[in-house]
Amino acid sequence: MTRTIKAICVILGIICTLSSIPRQGRGNALAKEQEIKGVWVATLYSMDFPSTPSVDAKALKKMAASLLENVEKLGFNTIFFQARPAGDALYPSQIYPWSRYLTGTEGKAPSDGFDPLEYIVSEAHKKGILVHAWINPYRITASEKDSESLSDASIAKKHPHLVVKHTDGKLYLNPGEPESRKIVIDGALEIVRGYEIDGIHIDDYFYPSSAFPDSDTFTKYGGKFSDIGDWRRDNTTRLVKELGEAIKKEDPDVLFSVSPSGIWANKSSNVHGSDTSGKQAYYDYYADTRLWVKEELVDIIIPQVYWNIGYRTADFEVVSNWWNDTVKDTDVALCIGQGLYKAAEETEPTSPWYGKNGFEELEKQLSLINSLDNASGFVQYRLGSILSSATLSEFVSSALQSAPLIFTDINDHPWAKDSIEALYKKGVISGMGDGTFGGFRQVTRADFALMLVRLSQQNVPFVENFSDVTEDKYFYKEVGVAKVLGFVTGRDGNIFDPSGFITREDMATMVWRVLVKEGRIKGESNFSLASKFSDAEQISEYARLAVSAMAEKKILNGYETGEFKPKGLATRAECACILDRVSELLY
Repeated sequence: MTRTIKAICVILGIICTLSSIPRQGRGNALAKEQEIKGVWVATLYSMDFPSTPSVDAKALKKMAASLLENVEKLGFNTIFFQARPAGDALYPSQIYPWSRYLTGTEGKAPSDGFDPLEYIVSEAHKKGILVHAWINPYRITASEKDSESLSDASIAKKHPHLVVKHTDGKLYLNPGEPESRKIVIDGALEIVRGYEIDGIHIDDYFYPSSAFPDSDTFTKYGGKFSDIGDWRRDNTTRLVKELGEAIKKEDPDVLFSVSPSGIWANKSSNVHGSDTSGKQAYYDYYADTRLWVKEELVDIIIPQVYWNIGYRTADFEVVSNWWNDTVKDTDVALCIGQGLYKAAEETEPTSPWYGKNGFEELEKQLSLINSLDNASGFVQYRLGSILSSATLSEFVSSALQSAPLIFTDINDHPWAKDSIEALYKKGVISGMGDGTFGGFRQVTRADFALMLVRLSQQNVPFVENFSDVTEDKYFYKEVGVAKVLGFVTGRDGNIFDPSGFITREDMATMVWRVLVKEGRIKGESNFSLASKFSDAEQISEYARLAVSAMAEKKILNGYETGEFKPKGLATRAECACILDRVSELLY
């Protein structure tokens, strides 16, 4: 069948025309036609819907209507609605019982035949919002206590031979049993056949941990596999492959997506892995998510990159760039999963997610996502967290719906406007966290080093940093990278003076070092400083060659007075123009 719905073609505040377009069946087609601005709507524990469990159809409908009004008001164009939070359903199912999180009692239906999924799909489409049904494949219960109140329609009671109780106390379908995969697939097809759904989405709950008690199943079905880990990964891949194929056979227009944990594997564990050191989908959850992309088993991959930029264990920028490279030359669309709940819930003032810091972090992340060549948007977790904070809601609404991204003070610098916009979109610069760019402010040595490293896209390991650049600083990583690459040097030994303002001659020196290292210019210049600048004798000896080269390339120019002002301090607007010129040479 072919169905058309309105798609909002906007992302990160860039407004396009609202048009009616056919849904596309593959990832790259999606990327070309539509950018996803998505939000996860959780029903587990009644987090986002319903706000209070109820059997009353009118009350449930009112809560669903409010949910959609908020999604529309915030500016999202896609919702990932949790239609099956565990071994249950928020729709009338022949396979799963009604969810306890909907009515308060597992197996109990809402009054008057009310179908929450049908209502949300129908009403969302009227608003031009896409709906993907989010299902949890293997989880039967979300807590040990839930096992005490299972309905007779529970999977655990109908198919006890397929159920495994994990060490966390929860019940799971055994992924090693072929019949378990059939139940999951039949459940997804039940949704595809019964609803005008735009996609089927599964999350990251596969094998909960390596302690999963399935040794007997491995003995029964392990066959050619000598390692239980390889067998488990094969089971998970089979589910993804067979589920995707079944969906496409039933309706080629329905998109199939997965949101795995952000790290496929650390580079220390696998040469193809990311430069991270956190939990690994491949080894810890037996999910070969990279393989699913390379073999195009999914339409959309939505890694949960719930960390901040600069987080040493798993840097948002590092992980996002790894996925951007992974989907390259495939028909799989990439959307980055963001953990907005952290900005809503953080209570530690020193955290990068706290208060104003959190908004600045999110602003940087959106900018970085927008700069990725192969990204088709983002999905944010979760709706209730966003709505719990008025300031966070306002920030999200502004980011998703505002006119073309312009800082409120951008017109104060018309000569630098294009450079500021270009570098923001590349994730090199960000605002002040209050909607302004702060172009008249002077630039610290740490901030210039940070911007220069981001611009050069360098990411190399380092053993030690300058003694006055501590790990709690937002610029710790970039300054460390700049040091090991030789872009910056210290003062009086190992002192960097990160909060000191950068001078024009130091700025010229740092930029020159980057361009020489990248082979974009030669490490020499015949430019005559004395004939060009009236204050040439004031340029420090260590900076003379760099200033000559930068003036020759017209990256740093003099003033109308004929001066270079080597000890002068640069503003943020001036730095934007300079770095934009450097970008032209680098790329």
